[in-house]
Amino acid sequence: MRWRKEKISIPSLLIASGITILFMVLEFNSASKVQAPFFKEKISAARLTQKAFLEIKDFVKELNIPIDSINDPNKTGLIGLQYSSITSGRADLNEKLTTTNPNIAALVVELLRTSGVKKYDTVAVSLTGSYPALNIAIMCAIKILKLHPIIITSLSASMWGANHPNLTYLDMETRLNKKRVFEFKSAAASLGGNDDMGRGLSPLGRKILLSVMEKNNIPCLDSKNPADAIEKRWQIYTGVSHPRLFINVGEANYLGPDIEPGYIPPGKLRYGKGLAVRFSRAGIGVINLVRINNLAKKYDLPIAPIPLPKIGTGKLFCQIRYSTTRAIIYTLILILALILILRIDFNYYPGLRKRIKHYKNNIDLMHHWSDKND
Repeated sequence: MRWRKEKISIPSLLIASGITILFMVLEFNSASKVQAPFFKEKISAARLTQKAFLEIKDFVKELNIPIDSINDPNKTGLIGLQYSSITSGRADLNEKLTTTNPNIAALVVELLRTSGVKKYDTVAVSLTGSYPALNIAIMCAIKILKLHPIIITSLSASMWGANHPNLTYLDMETRLNKKRVFEFKSAAASLGGNDDMGRGLSPLGRKILLSVMEKNNIPCLDSKNPADAIEKRWQIYTGVSHPRLFINVGEANYLGPDIEPGYIPPGKLRYGKGLAVRFSRAGIGVINLVRINNLAKKYDLPIAPIPLPKIGTGKLFCQIRYSTTRAIIYTLILILALILILRIDFNYYPGLRKRIKHYKNNIDLMHHWSDKND
């Protein structure tokens, strides 16, 4: 095969570059916003969550619980105290603020749909008093998707959660049931804290939590150690119906090894003795809602937003799409243009260079003879 020795000419390179840039600009200008998958379910879940949040705010006012406008700048009433008798540990306030965005329900819908659950499927749900807003968003998403939850709530709460003695998550759950926002109630509740048995809480704190369970008519999951807590939870979750999914909220010592946030397909967790691993080994998927700010960033939700964004904002609802048809057409035209440019360059410019070189040699020769005759 005979290879060409000459380089491609600068005019050809400029023309090819110009055409490429033109098509790139045209393709970028073809961008349009389209509805993201499961748009209707996400919008409905976010709106229901917003309704639930407003109901809790009214409840807070009825209980004469002051709202701290510094630590709860959007005045949602969903941000609790820094310290109280039922506070189980330290926490990041920004994470709690992130969950007060009603659009967080769209993230839950996204994960639920990704898991493949269908209408009327049973899902096992482990809630915590540490994230009341997230708990509510999950319940709203479950209602919109018409799932059947089996709920166990770890009642004590970390800083800024549902840690007001007069307003625990079970109180919120009961209120939202009475107002018919959703119809789901916890099948049982635990004291939470270390080892899921109230360790780290004062005797007064444990007494308050037990009285809250009694007031809301929720049985206490009284466990002796983490292994006992896992077994009792497993029996509740699987005793009546076989769950298709396990949803966990917040870090919990009965979960087992450190597990990444988001959806975890069945069978992926193989090592450890925690509850999530047990579900995974049984062929059941896991949604792990921990490190909330990391999840929020992944799904383009704002961190601790002030003010709260409007319902339906963000890539969970709308996505930028480019015209595939135009991209294919531009690519084909570009290929044909490059072939034509290269063909002209290969055929024309080498001959032109030879002619120029020939003319130059003739002129040099004429100058040579002229100088010689002089």
